[in-house]
Amino acid sequence: MVQRMTSPERMMAVMSGQKPDRVPVVPFVEGYSAKITGISLGDFYADGDKCFEAQFASMRLHGYEQTPMYGYASCGAWEFGGEIGFPYGKGQGAPYVKKHPVKTIEDIENLEVPDFDTMLPGAYFEADKVAARCHAMGMPVTVQVGSCFTAASVIADTSEFLTWLIMEPKSVHLLMDKVSDMFINALDYFADKYGAESLLPFDGGPSESNTMISPETFAEFAYPYIKKVHLHMKELGIHAVLMHPCANQNKNIEHYIKLRDELSWSGKYIWLFGPETSIKNQIKAFGDHDVICGNINPSLFLTSSYDEAVELCRQNLLEGMHSPSGFILSPGCEFPVNAPPIKLMAMVDAAEKYGRYE
Repeated sequence: MVQRMTSPERMMAVMSGQKPDRVPVVPFVEGYSAKITGISLGDFYADGDKCFEAQFASMRLHGYEQTPMYGYASCGAWEFGGEIGFPYGKGQGAPYVKKHPVKTIEDIENLEVPDFDTMLPGAYFEADKVAARCHAMGMPVTVQVGSCFTAASVIADTSEFLTWLIMEPKSVHLLMDKVSDMFINALDYFADKYGAESLLPFDGGPSESNTMISPETFAEFAYPYIKKVHLHMKELGIHAVLMHPCANQNKNIEHYIKLRDELSWSGKYIWLFGPETSIKNQIKAFGDHDVICGNINPSLFLTSSYDEAVELCRQNLLEGMHSPSGFILSPGCEFPVNAPPIKLMAMVDAAEKYGRYE
């Protein structure tokens, strides 16, 4: 019988290719932790220390394996000199862009890449607070370094950006190159400060989904810059990367498959696809060498009962827990901010009851 492990031991076992006592639970919690700890969602994103404390408290309360991180989908605009708003208003769930730093093609030419040598740009100042506290406690340092395409789509006025893919491709490539340089600078800063072996970079976003762009557009404008950033991760000696191809990216999978081969990279990817991508297809594509995450539709944690949530998790575990290189129980995107705590309890309960390796 497998002996009961601590959360760090459980994650270490999965990442090293060993069987833990049970499937780890990584619920992709961010804003939810603010709600249950009594701080405003705006303060959660505006203050890195409050961000860490809320997530650490939620982690202790629920007993899941996710460690604190800082990130949001509109990363990039603030860092390049634009303006964001923090989610203090009713119905707001994450930081949002108030002013895009790029509105014209000429703005791309004049855009300066943040260098991280003096004061950290934009949200990275707050992210570094979370990183420092995680590192001091021996937890992974999760830093947002992607996706380049999603970041570019919010640095520029989004509707203009999508038009430029067709009308101004050379300028889009210039913007993408500058965005990838920013993420490389971020990697250098965090690797130098905390050690490459401590980093768990986070790459992913929704703008390159197949509902937004074609797989051909992904191949031309997104993939080369994913490869550029990930090559730098390899050169730094980073061992693992959390990948979140958000929304429907089924037609992009072939490019994610070839990423490892073209880089000759032997590290681990942790794949967190949206609910649009079946566990079966993920295992077929990545299961021989990477960790697969469950991808329960996050909205179901708002509408289901406790028993229904446990059943959703049971089905997810049944599909994925015997993936050759490891499995983690997760929703397919961020855990809903307004979900009742009993729904997150359902995830941990299901892992304890149905996700044990014995």
